[in-house]
Amino acid sequence: MNSFVNRLNINYDNCCRKSTHFNRKNLNGKIHETNSLVYIHSIRTNLSPWSVELTLGSVSLLGTYGVVECVRNVNTRQRLARKTIKLTSKQEEENELPATAVREIAVLKSIHHPNIILLSHVAFEPVYGGGCNHLCLYLEYLPTDLKRYLDALGPGERINPRLVKSYSYQLLSAIECLHRHRILHRDLKPPNILIDYEGHLKLADFGLARQCHMPERTLTHEVVTLWYRPPEVLLNAPTYGTALDIWGFGCVFAEMTLREPLFRGECEIDQLLLIFRLLGTPTVFHWPEIAQCLYYQTGLPKFPLDDVQLSRLPISVQCRQFLKDILIYNPKHRPTARQLLEGHEYLAEGAILTQPSLKNGLMERPIRSVIDRAIRQQNESMRTVR
Repeated sequence: MNSFVNRLNINYDNCCRKSTHFNRKNLNGKIHETNSLVYIHSIRTNLSPWSVELTLGSVSLLGTYGVVECVRNVNTRQRLARKTIKLTSKQEEENELPATAVREIAVLKSIHHPNIILLSHVAFEPVYGGGCNHLCLYLEYLPTDLKRYLDALGPGERINPRLVKSYSYQLLSAIECLHRHRILHRDLKPPNILIDYEGHLKLADFGLARQCHMPERTLTHEVVTLWYRPPEVLLNAPTYGTALDIWGFGCVFAEMTLREPLFRGECEIDQLLLIFRLLGTPTVFHWPEIAQCLYYQTGLPKFPLDDVQLSRLPISVQCRQFLKDILIYNPKHRPTARQLLEGHEYLAEGAILTQPSLKNGLMERPIRSVIDRAIRQQNESMRTVR
């Protein structure tokens, strides 16, 4: 496995740029790529020791569809989440792996952090009738995600403010780790943030992750779910960097406090207008590089750059100021994850609230009951689909 990790670390950028080819002659041993980018070890045996306990949901990786299940080892009783990615017939014929899967494996094997999901192992799982058209990622298991948790809250119920602060600190810690290693997540949203009964938060789903280059270079703009997409991507700026994830974090933070998405646009233009209505229309004076954005026009609808609309959000003054300090148009002026962790007043207690000895006040019956409710709702929805 060490050789696998080393190959991923050395060739991470190449993994992100090109498709991955593999040789499947020996499924029970190493699976070698013909382009020598990655070595993947398979632990598949004739009889899989993993039994499905619960279907957690479906996953879509840019056209590669699969399913996420909670599985338990029948021998050790270890519980993991298994993400099964179904390879297409073309990928099978050409011995190719989805680029999104390669990116996720590369990141999770090269980055280890308490707030980033742990990848246990990777296996190729044959289906009935032979062949090898399932790629399985076995990941650390957490019972639910932030989106389902928010959906499971009762009428008028909101997340405990101290828990919001704890979650914010943990999420920023994960982002800071990625950015320190010059990696962009590029898809921050509540469904990609996993939580457990003890108040732990872990960032997941790295299918869109990319390495951040210095100096910056042009990257695809087909990233980030629309509601969490920053203005520089919506306006098609020539380049973008780590500030992209900070904007996404700000939108997630607002959703935790409001219990609904801050910007619920139906298309890119609608998304921009919602941002402008809340924060005002950006100008070249405040963001000089906006003139270089492909979709920038001087005739954009004009909304005043003030705090009037922001002040009407039903959140505390402290939360409002934190949000205002994050949602800054100019990416160069947007704070980094480290600056927020080390210097913002809102997170002064963040590290304390993540300590196990002080979590009892946060993790009592309310959070447990909401997570249990989220799991029941997920079970019911999956049964309905079936």
